[in-house]
Amino acid sequence: MNVAPYKSSPGTPQFQGTQHIYQGGVSGYGGPMNNDPYYGQQQGKGPGEGLNPSKLMAQGMYNNSMGQPAQMVQSQGTPVNHHTQLQALQQQLQQIPGTPQQQPQNMQPIQGYSNMLSQGQPNQHQIQQQQILQQQEQQRQRLQQNISQMTQTGTPQHASINVDSSIMGSTHWQHQIKLEKVSQASNSPHFYARSAASASRSPLEAVNNNDPNGLQQGSTLIEITKSVLSSVIVEEEFTTGNNEHRRPIPAQREIDEEEEDQKNRIRENNAQLWTGLDLSGQKLSFVSPRLFNLQFLRRLFLNGNMLTEVPREILNLKSLRVLDLSSNLLKSVPPEMGMLFNLKYLYLFDNELESLPWEFGNLESLQFLGIEGNPNIDQKIVATLAKKGTRGLIIHLRDDAPRLEPPEARKWIPIGGDGEPELKDSKPSTEIDLSQSGDSEFTLMSYNTLCQHYATAKMYKYTPSWALNWEYRRNKLTEEILGYKSQVICLQEVETMTYEDYWTPLMEKNGYKGVFYCKGRAKTMSEKNAKKVDGCATFFKVSSFKLLDKKLVNYSGVVMTEDKFKKTEDLFNRFANKDNVALILVLQHITTGSKVLVANTHLHWDPEYNDVKTMQVAVLLDELQRMVRKYSKSRDDLNKVPMVICGDFNSQTNSAVYELISQGSSKNHEDMTGRDYGKFTSEGFAHPFHLSSAYDCLGELPFTNFTPTFTEVIDYVWYSTQPLSVRGLLGEEDKKYTKKVIGFPTGDCPSDHIPLIARFEIKKQLAAGKKIRVDFGSGGYSRKT
Repeated sequence: MNVAPYKSSPGTPQFQGTQHIYQGGVSGYGGPMNNDPYYGQQQGKGPGEGLNPSKLMAQGMYNNSMGQPAQMVQSQGTPVNHHTQLQALQQQLQQIPGTPQQQPQNMQPIQGYSNMLSQGQPNQHQIQQQQILQQQEQQRQRLQQNISQMTQTGTPQHASINVDSSIMGSTHWQHQIKLEKVSQASNSPHFYARSAASASRSPLEAVNNNDPNGLQQGSTLIEITKSVLSSVIVEEEFTTGNNEHRRPIPAQREIDEEEEDQKNRIRENNAQLWTGLDLSGQKLSFVSPRLFNLQFLRRLFLNGNMLTEVPREILNLKSLRVLDLSSNLLKSVPPEMGMLFNLKYLYLFDNELESLPWEFGNLESLQFLGIEGNPNIDQKIVATLAKKGTRGLIIHLRDDAPRLEPPEARKWIPIGGDGEPELKDSKPSTEIDLSQSGDSEFTLMSYNTLCQHYATAKMYKYTPSWALNWEYRRNKLTEEILGYKSQVICLQEVETMTYEDYWTPLMEKNGYKGVFYCKGRAKTMSEKNAKKVDGCATFFKVSSFKLLDKKLVNYSGVVMTEDKFKKTEDLFNRFANKDNVALILVLQHITTGSKVLVANTHLHWDPEYNDVKTMQVAVLLDELQRMVRKYSKSRDDLNKVPMVICGDFNSQTNSAVYELISQGSSKNHEDMTGRDYGKFTSEGFAHPFHLSSAYDCLGELPFTNFTPTFTEVIDYVWYSTQPLSVRGLLGEEDKKYTKKVIGFPTGDCPSDHIPLIARFEIKKQLAAGKKIRVDFGSGGYSRKT
């Protein structure tokens, strides 16, 4: 365990730079950071600069709290605070001759007078010495009494919550009582840091042999909480006997939480050596907002202080797993704490809380919430916690929270003939009729609708149950999709049965025809189960387009049946077992007669398989070349056919997928490192098309997929730049709204993705083609597998 030794000091520890900031391996704490050159460099400055912890604490954290000497505060005419007075008294006590220096607060009775008496009749000098010693003893006693009184009054004493007898004996409330007592014994100065330092010296050594709390190594509040929770899980598993839905107990997990954090840091190449900060037992009445610039913190201990409020800047600490605010003077906590979605243990014991923010319903990872010792807290919160535990309380706060104000409509941004966005002319999309376009224009939507089989309560714990209900989400999706009135609509994650029974009749009623292709796994299933498999659906407005041709692409099926793809080990073991698909339509634009190819796809999701996604795109581009050649006169005409490729690519802008599509080739990209796909890895990927992202002129949106742990751009609309130009785009989501939630779906946004919409213009030299009337029959609109 990489933990620097802790230097103990007698008496009440005083703040000295980073003496009590701990870093290191499993414990998450460690030694002084004063001489750590990396930390300053990490912040973009040289050694000794930037967010140096010593400078940070000295300049910011203790301002207006405990950092100034008493005489300085008095000379400035400002009141001396509680901690400064306590320091001054302790200094006076140390200055009295004869006071033991190592333990100033454990005064021993002086023996001077009794010693003199034992030596016979005292002389005048001895009498004077006796009087001096008596005066010093009286002074010590007075100072000690004052220190004792201030210490007692400085440590708030809180009454227990008056709990109804019917729930007092519940397991969940007994845990509250037990852990509150442990919390009260953890308020000595830097308790957690001392515990970590002691554990680093010897796994069998006690935290402090002289610790009056009697807590041994491994018996901190966090460890006891884990033990209590694991015992409940074991009991639940034993009593239910349900093997199908059994949850692993902590004792069975091979990787401890802290070890997992350490592995994550290694994988992310994160050289941050300390991730825990212990400021417990310092009697702080104020904490500088600068503390909350330390966004790497995973554990923060502010218990045993005199805080009356928590700065709203705490929302910056989204990496926090443990937060201890017990034994303070808090009457409320900010709603921003509900944004700390990684929190697992939140201790609010022994405060003056009256309620909890509804935003706590976002705390999807929270395993324990301590509230005992807040006698005035809402009894409904108490009853819910006692009956249903922490998770039950979080669900209550999530599902019963007042509805947020709906987000403002996304802006529709016109794009000028020069390809530049006309931001000054942008308007809310609700004020624009996207169906009203020029003779040579059409609008296209791409939208991952989040299949109902993936939208589980376990996966989306932060979403209210009523908002996750499929019927509710389906109605919101319908309202959103039809509201934009796009001429071409490309959907991903559409269930087969939902396409047949819901979307097909609905869209036909609104003037659309559609084609559907589900994922390959359906071929190996019974007819009933195959109906639950999702796929891609493309709808087109019959008043704007006619269907000329279609191509259904099963990526693994293509590579296994064609000789051009070398049958390597990676092809078999990584690529062939993925069942992702693409759907290619050849549409005729009725007004201009131009043929338009529209490809709709959903690539594999796992970031560990970026090589597979790149190969899937290579297959798609190869299939598109075949389709384009079929409808072009020569190879030189490949880039003259209007083409749009859209969907959920599950690939970020720095991926090989993005590079391949946007630049026309990709070679030696890190996504393909160590992989063997024959010539595709030895020679690189390439295609002849000139493609660009529709949002390139504006810049990709801040995100297209929004969840607590992943907020990125992974959906795209690509188009051929020679025959098409972009004339309008749907802008980003309302920032004010997204700052109030930790992810989608919500009651207003029915999917974890957002729709992308672009308006394209078919350039004039291509718009003079002869119109073609095609009879594609009554059954040529869809294919379901």
